[in-house]
Amino acid sequence: MSQPERVEVLILGSGEGGKKMAWHMARSGRRTAVVERKWIGGSCRNIACLPSKNEIWSARVAHLARHAAQFGTMISGPVTTDMARVRQRKRDMVEDGIARHIQLYRTTGGELIMGTGCFVAPKTLEVDLNDGGTRVLVGDQVFLDIGTHAAIPSVPGLEAARPLTHIEALELDYLPSHLVVLGGGYVGLEMAQAYRRFGSRVTVIESGPQLMTREDPDVARPGVVEEPGMHARSVYGNRTSYQWSRGKLGGAVTPPAYRFD
Repeated sequence: MSQPERVEVLILGSGEGGKKMAWHMARSGRRTAVVERKWIGGSCRNIACLPSKNEIWSARVAHLARHAAQFGTMISGPVTTDMARVRQRKRDMVEDGIARHIQLYRTTGGELIMGTGCFVAPKTLEVDLNDGGTRVLVGDQVFLDIGTHAAIPSVPGLEAARPLTHIEALELDYLPSHLVVLGGGYVGLEMAQAYRRFGSRVTVIESGPQLMTREDPDVARPGVVEEPGMHARSVYGNRTSYQWSRGKLGGAVTPPAYRFD
């Protein structure tokens, strides 16, 4: 085992909480070290909030281009989407954010250590460095900012089908002909909307009594969950279906699966 190095503040994870605490503590003159396995700045910056909004904006541009005539702009010929360029635009934004984060560590004096940390004693982390070797760090104060990760639900046969999580979906460089989204929460719906606007057929499967089941009913009521120009219907025939067309959603939101055509 390497010789222990003592720091005043030791943080495992560089997400929203960890990075801001590190920068603040380092600016205050306290010796601060942050251990991060992969995502500098956390999931929001790299694989979740901001990258998804980047692609959603690209999808909005595609949607507006297809409906440009409504605004008096005439586009001759079909509107197509180059998903490789959509992905590259997203990647460029992520890389720019990472560079800004690294610069903040340099200017504040906080040390960013890339590797996998494991507690081997009280307030003691052994870090397997991404570039090889190990370091052992002991912190007077230790903070955990380890975040969350996508989980594959326990559905028979699903794991063998190698489904995409939001991470892989945001890395697609081609347009799926048909995208099936398991879960009608806000993340699933924004992904469904984006890929429908890009040009995919989309089916959303939701086991709850309504879309966005964790939200209050008034948030998911007809007229709020809507998208102009999209048509939705129940995949299963024994439940009440609804129509989603020209911005109006009618009928009960009770079917377990919805197809957006």
